[in-house]
Amino acid sequence: MPDVNSADVLVIGGGVLGCAVAERLSRTTAKVILIESESDVAEHASKGNAGVAVSYYGAPGLQQTDLINATNPMWEEIAGRLHVPYRRMGGLMVGLNDEQAHHLVGTLVEIHECGVRAELVDPHEARKLEPLVTPNIVQGMWMPDEGIIDPLRLTTAYASLAAQNGVVFRLSETVTSIEHQTHGSLITTNRGQINARFIVNAAGVAAAAISEMAGGEKFTTVPRKGQYVVLDRSYAHKLSTIVFSTHSSTTKGSNVVPTTHGSALLGPTAQDHMDPEDKSTDTETIEWIISNAAKLVPSTIDAPVIKTFAANRPAGDEVHRLRIDSEIANLLHVTDRSAGVSISPAAAEMALQLLKLAGLDVEESKSALSVLPKISSLRLSQNPEELIKENPLYGQVVCACEFVSAAEIQAALVGPVSATSIDGVRKRTGAGYGRCQGSLCLAGISFLTAVATESGPNTVLQTARGTLGS
Repeated sequence: MPDVNSADVLVIGGGVLGCAVAERLSRTTAKVILIESESDVAEHASKGNAGVAVSYYGAPGLQQTDLINATNPMWEEIAGRLHVPYRRMGGLMVGLNDEQAHHLVGTLVEIHECGVRAELVDPHEARKLEPLVTPNIVQGMWMPDEGIIDPLRLTTAYASLAAQNGVVFRLSETVTSIEHQTHGSLITTNRGQINARFIVNAAGVAAAAISEMAGGEKFTTVPRKGQYVVLDRSYAHKLSTIVFSTHSSTTKGSNVVPTTHGSALLGPTAQDHMDPEDKSTDTETIEWIISNAAKLVPSTIDAPVIKTFAANRPAGDEVHRLRIDSEIANLLHVTDRSAGVSISPAAAEMALQLLKLAGLDVEESKSALSVLPKISSLRLSQNPEELIKENPLYGQVVCACEFVSAAEIQAALVGPVSATSIDGVRKRTGAGYGRCQGSLCLAGISFLTAVATESGPNTVLQTARGTLGS
């Protein structure tokens, strides 16, 4: 018989929403298990997004809007306690013709109805806010509370703090069946069984399959592929703000987004398809992204490109789903198509309150950590000599592009919910995300990963999927 473990709450999915819910529950007396089908957290949509902490996304009165409004003023505090790079730099939405300018006027009304700060700006004012914006701008809209955050570091920080507070993370584990009992559910996986009083369905693109397996609501989730272009920091540092195209019904369009790493992203696109494993890019789409971004910021057309990538976000019949299932009283759905990062703190708090209303009997823990222990960054340190004196590994720079030391990589490999692959190290430290995209630091990262995982250098994995890094 397989092993049976018990939990007050089982969280299915190790993306930003699943890890945020786990972290919030970890500060209560609940016993929590999180399972993730990949060998690391922060895969799929949580790994492949622009990292924009939006101040506005939906219409007034929507739950998603309320969650964004609740979260946005707290980002400095949240980023501070989790030690996640964040910058409130504002966003400029660009109208390139009379039709788009008219659309911005209507959007401004909706934004104000949502209680969000924004104002229309003329072309002259727009170019003061972002000198690189196109001279062809007809109308702009300035949203001062838009920000950028590192979505990978945010997700892994949620996971790390949750684990330090006692949440059990079970990776490479897939749900195969769910049976309901008198006082909860029996969840069978490829690695055993779990008795759980409540289930949180934060499975992203797989959320519909989990709901069906549990006998819950029938809905659809389909992969919506977004392709991106990454620009080198030699260009990106010239940008003053986020530049948005005027929204369409499926996406915000080909935006120009500075990142907390110092690079910039162009994109994303929005292509619904049926293969959640398809993360390919194609020349035609990449050329479209670059061409359309240049309509917003012309100088991007000549900017050095260091990478292209794609990821799938969960689209379907609902943009956002945060509620107890109408059929299964102990099943809570927590999914969002595009604003998962932006709503994650408030969504986690609401998830806790919904679970309490459904019968979860917990109190706030008096011993739980609310601040993640800090791992010093060589690049951000004001006194690198002191760091090196305390730990000589800070003096060994492994990634020259991002200025990441061996000490930081070692910490990522031994901490709670630690990295076990080269990509896992990248998520937690930024090593390999710079201009050379790992070509110069791959050997050093591979060596340190091999030592930490007690594997041979030739068997170190590149990704959570198991591609060899050598």
